[in-house]
Amino acid sequence: MTDQQQPPAGVGLKDQASGLRQLFGEGFARVWCLVSSLPGDPTMMVALGAANALRRAGQRVLLVDEIPLSNRSLLGGTPFPVRYDLGQVFSGLIGIEKVVKPVGDKLWYCVATKLRRAREDKKAKLPTLTERLHRANIDVDVVIVASTDPHRGTHQLFAEDMEHILISGTDDEALEKSLHMVHELAVLFGGSPIPVVTVGGRSSDVGQTSFEQLQTRAFELMDQPLEHQGWVRASQLASEDENTVDSMMPSSLFRMMAGRIFPEGIVQGRLAEETKGIEALAAS
Repeated sequence: MTDQQQPPAGVGLKDQASGLRQLFGEGFARVWCLVSSLPGDPTMMVALGAANALRRAGQRVLLVDEIPLSNRSLLGGTPFPVRYDLGQVFSGLIGIEKVVKPVGDKLWYCVATKLRRAREDKKAKLPTLTERLHRANIDVDVVIVASTDPHRGTHQLFAEDMEHILISGTDDEALEKSLHMVHELAVLFGGSPIPVVTVGGRSSDVGQTSFEQLQTRAFELMDQPLEHQGWVRASQLASEDENTVDSMMPSSLFRMMAGRIFPEGIVQGRLAEETKGIEALAAS
């Protein structure tokens, strides 16, 4: 191949992704947990949006749904039909192939709503999720865990090295939930700052103020530092329940999460799209 020649767009993206995985755990998938004090439906919307952004950029993504059905209303259940749960896998009842199912191009999905109970009952055993995926030849680059009630003992079953980011609402109820989540995550972070994205309110000032309130209380109660990753506006929608208001998450939040989870993968995907565009223009 001469210096002027270029490989076809998209060729080698899978090999590049596999090579990148070697930098993050001997070929195992990278695991991120989106811990959210938002209601279940907006939380799943963010996780699914980030997963779609990553798969469009060429990454192979597994979405693990840890949100209980009792915390959902808009979707009326899980976004994809399921029969089994990861809790059954870790309890040794079924194989992981029965739980992790492809639901789209470069996208897999499973639920883990029973895993915490299995862990508390001492039925859930190692190896980790990333090891199980590797052994079963389920080749994914990224695992995104969506959670509205994180439990550090359960999350230790996902991977030996797992990243977290806290998505915090700006109202008083959400801040209380976020503080509880900070308490749960503090042990895992070992004194390192917990990254926080604030969502909601009419201006960035609202997001900054709510973060400062959360940071102050986290310091006072736990001596736990936080790191503000930014604020995102959320549109308010009328709910069927007159006593509640649903939130519509903007696509900018999906891209923000995807870029945080796999920044080099997003860049590769954009380069591939640009190359395709250039080739299309040259052929016209």
